[in-house]
Amino acid sequence: MIRRVIVAATTIAAGALIAPTPALASAYPPLGKKTLSHSYSTGYCFTSKQLKRSLVVRLSGHVQYQRNAYKFNKNIRVRFHDPTLINPKVDVKVANKCGKGAKKATVSRTRLDQRWYDWKCNRKIGITIGVDHEKQWGVSVYTTKRCGSTTAADRATTYGRGSHYEQFNSGAPVKWHWGSDGKGIDKGGKICLNADAGVTAYIGNTSDTVNRPVSVCVPASYA
Repeated sequence: MIRRVIVAATTIAAGALIAPTPALASAYPPLGKKTLSHSYSTGYCFTSKQLKRSLVVRLSGHVQYQRNAYKFNKNIRVRFHDPTLINPKVDVKVANKCGKGAKKATVSRTRLDQRWYDWKCNRKIGITIGVDHEKQWGVSVYTTKRCGSTTAADRATTYGRGSHYEQFNSGAPVKWHWGSDGKGIDKGGKICLNADAGVTAYIGNTSDTVNRPVSVCVPASYA
């Protein structure tokens, strides 16, 4: 039985957000740029018949972005751009089943993988990694669930025997470069990213793999 909880992608509103008269200007933020951030949490549960184990997978962290308010002709335009993943975490718990009444179980070892890419499948979008001394993140053209072959940021780690695994990335933010040219998202829209969350689990010499696509969306808001 598979139970999935996904934050669904939302259609983005098109067009500029413009104050029609000076009297409405006070309803808009001060001119200039401001960094904003919203949290996300999404995941799924997968049951492996081969291993007789269930894997409860959850992705969490923050999406940070820029809000830019600037003069456009005699009005004010507000755009949101350059989303950045902050502390993207993968949490995996091993259980005997999905849902209520599940009990903790163990596996011999695991591999956790999170692969992030543009929500519009634009492989030309620039992606940069923050300070990554251990060089755990890779940016390249990968095969993805929703976009096929496209540019993505990927992080994979392996672990030994256990029942609860956590992959933290507190020192290496991942940034997408789009929208600073005035083509960003309007207020009321959503800033979204796609991800593939994968786990390979082993019991002895037997393994099974699950890899599910999820969408993370945060509101494009003034605060």
